[in-house]
Amino acid sequence: MTNEKKRLKMALIAGAAYALKFKAKHSNTSDEETIQHVSRESNEILKKLDTEE
Repeated sequence: MTNEKKRLKMALIAGAAYALKFKAKHSNTSDEETIQHVSRESNEILKKLDTEE
């Protein structure tokens, strides 16, 4: 697997995990609101992913 594909998979998993945590804390939010929140936080999610590598 190329580095780019590995990084993409890790980013997808990190985003999904973040969405699940957000949804658990904010159970009344819609899926659309959750997606918007994760999208807004995507740069921070990627920064954390970069520091863990």
